[in-house]
Amino acid sequence: MPAVYSMLVSLLDVAGHASSSLRFIRDSPETVWALASLSLFIDTFVYMLTVSMLPEILQDSMGAPESANGVVTAMFGVGAVLGCFVSGILSDRIRERRGLQMISSLIYSVSGIVFYFARHYYQILLFRLIDGIASGVACTLLYASIGDVYPANLLAFKVAIVYFCNNIAYTIGPICGQRLFDMAGVKGPAALVIALGLLKLVALFVFSNDSLAIRSAVRSRAYVSAADDSTFSKSHESVASMSIPRLLMQPPVIISTLSIVTSIGIQCMLEGLVPLHLVDKLNHDQDNGITFVILGLVFTIMVPIVGKATDSLIEWRGETMRYYAMMFGAAATVCSVLLMALANSYAVMMVGYAFFAVADLCMFIPAQSAYGDFVNGANTDSMARGYSISVFAWALGAISLPPIGTALYLRFGFSRPSIAIAAIP
Repeated sequence: MPAVYSMLVSLLDVAGHASSSLRFIRDSPETVWALASLSLFIDTFVYMLTVSMLPEILQDSMGAPESANGVVTAMFGVGAVLGCFVSGILSDRIRERRGLQMISSLIYSVSGIVFYFARHYYQILLFRLIDGIASGVACTLLYASIGDVYPANLLAFKVAIVYFCNNIAYTIGPICGQRLFDMAGVKGPAALVIALGLLKLVALFVFSNDSLAIRSAVRSRAYVSAADDSTFSKSHESVASMSIPRLLMQPPVIISTLSIVTSIGIQCMLEGLVPLHLVDKLNHDQDNGITFVILGLVFTIMVPIVGKATDSLIEWRGETMRYYAMMFGAAATVCSVLLMALANSYAVMMVGYAFFAVADLCMFIPAQSAYGDFVNGANTDSMARGYSISVFAWALGAISLPPIGTALYLRFGFSRPSIAIAAIP
């Protein structure tokens, strides 16, 4: 009996230690950051997982015209815009992040189920719409959660690492999707989409507390340690929320929104134009995707560097340095696109494209972190609304500018539209 009693006591000690460790993990800002990175990885991976196979499914299996591909992409954009605005407004109103993120995880799995049983064109449209809704909710709330728990001089690096995970998913997603499709048809990628949605759900349920609760606890500990009762009381006063139209009237939000629309729009536009130009004018028709591998490597390597540099500048000279960083990114984008327009060889073209990747990050990373800093600085309860604007800006740039660039290319070639693009920033 003493041996049994000792074993039970040991098991209870282990369980208590495990419970204490799990509580520490659930209440840590670093956990919010890690799960936000996982969330964006899953979001991008799910999207890219199905990109390479959709033309084969639509044209070969369903007999849909090639124009149907654009409609499918547009449905994702519609879903993303719907998801980001609804989740942004609702999350700020009910003061809840984690529960809505768990719902977005289930929506991913639902989209996977629709894709698993898809046999007709309208089912593919429904799949992309549902996937877009899940993406809009997830992206809005993952950035809002980071903004909840980190101050201005740490925010850019945290956002940069999240975006780093996005780049990895962007690179490996199409490869994994095509392999699964070759092995098991539509059911292979669809099953993985379902599994990833459930994985995110379990991770959020087990390891995460709500970021707003963590924010409150972190601020309370900081104020108690400072023994500043007046500041502590002030921090717990109710704060007014801003509507989305009112947020859009604030200069930091306007500047950041325009910066994201510009950076993402030009990036997506060049993703469509560069391969055409390489074949049509530079006679580089044996690329095998190496151009985008190079671009992806530059993005992956530079994104944490740009994030850390932005935080260091803000810590050194204050919040205005964020906007100087965006200005530098805009000027560098102009120079890089002009270099690409004047390039007469593949090597010079790739130097310009790599330079563009760095310039693009200098516009995007400071802008993406600016929403959280503005909301925290204004002491307003509108973090999710702010990041819903960010997600909308991303979708607007990705959807609106590429068709314009393609039309200009077909009429004028690469150089003159590129010079016109350089005037946008």
